[in-house]
Amino acid sequence: MAVITISRELGSEGDKIANLLCERLGYGRMDKELLMKIAQEAGVDVEAVEALEQGLTKRARLVSDEMTSLYRKQASAFEKRGKLDDVTYVQVMQDTLEKLAQQGNAIIVGRGGQMALQDWPTALHVRLYAPPEARARRLMAREGLSEQQAQRRIERSDEQKRQFIRQMYNNADWRNLKYYHLAIDTAAISPETAAEIIMLAARDRDRGV
Repeated sequence: MAVITISRELGSEGDKIANLLCERLGYGRMDKELLMKIAQEAGVDVEAVEALEQGLTKRARLVSDEMTSLYRKQASAFEKRGKLDDVTYVQVMQDTLEKLAQQGNAIIVGRGGQMALQDWPTALHVRLYAPPEARARRLMAREGLSEQQAQRRIERSDEQKRQFIRQMYNNADWRNLKYYHLAIDTAAISPETAAEIIMLAARDRDRGV
């Protein structure tokens, strides 16, 4: 079955859409929180990983033994040390995402999945976005922020994502549509409809269309 990568802007309903897809497809969700949990269970120095990511810039349905083993098999690459090597991090992340793609039935949220699995034959790469004003309204309603606070959060989040992808993947632009099969404006399309569109496209990728 296909693996779906989701790149989403803060305030673009990305988490809601990812969760809808998990519910309707029976897929597992893989995001930063789950990757860190798996890494910790595998004896990885999570603080070193987080420090490196900051330098570069799930609510899981299930944490399976197979997922945990993805890190455990390579835990030596993350052994506790003063500094985590950028190249090692990128390679282990690449290998982990490829193993998830081999297993299939997964939603990969963030982590540069659209880059790491760019040439994966059954991967579907989705970008979720919305105009800044729509994103700000959602944050204001959801978190009780002022308009100015919401705008600052959005700007900071966008810059962090830009820097993460740029540093991890040779100056790539995370907003460039060449990395995606689908781009959905969630100010114009509801989460439910977006999920339906993504599911249809994932079935096409499964069939090799």
